[in-house]
Amino acid sequence: MKKNKILGLLASTALIASFSSVANSQITISGHVEASYMVGTQRVVAGSAAVNQTKQLGNETVIKFASKGKMSNGIEYNVFQDIASDQAHVLHGRQIEISPTKNINVGYSFDGVKGGEIARTATPFATNRLTDITGASNITEPLDVSSGEHFVYFDLNNLIGANSQLSVAYAPNLDSTSNNGSDRFITTTATNSGYGVGYKITPIAGLSIAAGMTRIDQNSAGHQDVNMRTLGATYAQGPFAVGIQRYRQEGLKTSQAATHEDRTTIISATFAATKQLTVGISRAEQERTLAGSRSTTDTEARAFSIGYNLGPVVVSYDFEQNQNVPVTATTAAIAGRDTDSHKVRVRANF
Repeated sequence: MKKNKILGLLASTALIASFSSVANSQITISGHVEASYMVGTQRVVAGSAAVNQTKQLGNETVIKFASKGKMSNGIEYNVFQDIASDQAHVLHGRQIEISPTKNINVGYSFDGVKGGEIARTATPFATNRLTDITGASNITEPLDVSSGEHFVYFDLNNLIGANSQLSVAYAPNLDSTSNNGSDRFITTTATNSGYGVGYKITPIAGLSIAAGMTRIDQNSAGHQDVNMRTLGATYAQGPFAVGIQRYRQEGLKTSQAATHEDRTTIISATFAATKQLTVGISRAEQERTLAGSRSTTDTEARAFSIGYNLGPVVVSYDFEQNQNVPVTATTAAIAGRDTDSHKVRVRANF
């Protein structure tokens, strides 16, 4: 018993010493717990695969440990680690960032929002992005090299225009997984690499513009490289905000021998009825071309959303309607394969 007490005292002393040795640092713990109820109906033409519209009560918990401060040489640093319950490896998003000056950041991240991903969402939404409400539309999002990837990056803040951010990200191996070790080579298959560039600016009050591009080189012979370009803008005036975004994507992250192209347009608007209540509408349309042949039918998605903010707790409702939904990201839209979905979500932040 005495030995266990001594070991416990030594462990506690070491822990206290480790915290006290971090000069000029701040350590924070934050996150959220959320639960959502989803239910839907489908209208599927004969011979087409069904859409997953079963009743579901889901949940997600994210805990973020973060520290920032100054190193012994006076340069600022920022580091965090996320724990996410809905990921294959719960130790998910992470980042090590160093700021040589107040306008320049360099670092490493996994599943961070850098490069072309800073322009992924350029229009306003009251709750979720349209493609994130249920994922039932099969409308693609702008591809990047930061989502679910290990990458290095640098940011230039307010150096190319006032209120601007230029972010460049490079992923040397898109086959790497979340639980990669830092001291062993891993076995990979395609060893594809890629980079992304994103730029955001607010040139005048109320107007925000975002542009991004991603390039992924497929090392497998005969497979299509990825080229993604996006441009969008939002204008906010008083309680109203409206935006439009357009992106063109050639190729897929997965090796794809046949040529593939998606052209997507998203339009959305929000209205802050009160300080707590926000409503929004959004619409997306996707044109798909496979092996040089453009689909005769486009995929369309619409949503009506309500968000009620009670401080640390947020309650939301989304109604999503999808038309001509393709079975997968590599198949053509199917006329008459439609869905209606309802989603209620409660999120508690801490």
